[in-house]
Amino acid sequence: MALPIVEISDREISTEFSSEYSDLREKLLKYFAGLTQFLMWPFAFLFFKFFFKLKMNGIENIRKTPSPFIVISNHVSFYDSFVFRLVMSFFARNLPLRFMAVNSFKSWYLNFLSTIFVTDVIYALFGVLVVVRGRGINKNLVDAIRIIKNGGNVVVYPEGSIMQSDVIADFKLGAAVLAKKTNATVIPVAMKIFGNSLRKNFIINVGECVSYDSSQTPEKISDLFRNTIDNLYKK
Repeated sequence: MALPIVEISDREISTEFSSEYSDLREKLLKYFAGLTQFLMWPFAFLFFKFFFKLKMNGIENIRKTPSPFIVISNHVSFYDSFVFRLVMSFFARNLPLRFMAVNSFKSWYLNFLSTIFVTDVIYALFGVLVVVRGRGINKNLVDAIRIIKNGGNVVVYPEGSIMQSDVIADFKLGAAVLAKKTNATVIPVAMKIFGNSLRKNFIINVGECVSYDSSQTPEKISDLFRNTIDNLYKK
């Protein structure tokens, strides 16, 4: 008795191969980013010890939270993502943190670093998720959603760029949409740098998990996130 022939289209083969490739790529990126972030601790410690008077409040709120989670934070400097390594404990179990970041900047020197691929190398080393301006929220969040659903952790700067002011800027909707689509725990962080001395004050306030309703609109959730960061910033 002849068995029926099941035809598989080239498109189905291509889709399956693409999915397997994406999964393998993500596993490798997660492993590599976890390793580089773990090894980064002593360098981060020495850098912030030498250049800043660093004070971290409420860090147990992030250290005790099981994965997966989303961290939302204001953005005050290029160093913000590196200071998160100190916010986490030395033997942090929930590494890596996957940061969402842009590859075009307001600052000329950051754009220069991007032009000569320094930014790309740093992003690759630490597993950064690149947000492409103009691509749209849903497409920019595909990788972040996959990471969270696979038990990973994502850091988002909802202001969208570095803001060197005493006011929390309006939030983009990306963090709110990510929270709605994943229902993940959201941890708020507020950072501020001030002072005129060689070693400026760098204050980090980590708040308790934000209680949000994922059935609400992204705009309302985003307003809640911004108000929470604003209150932490003013402490």
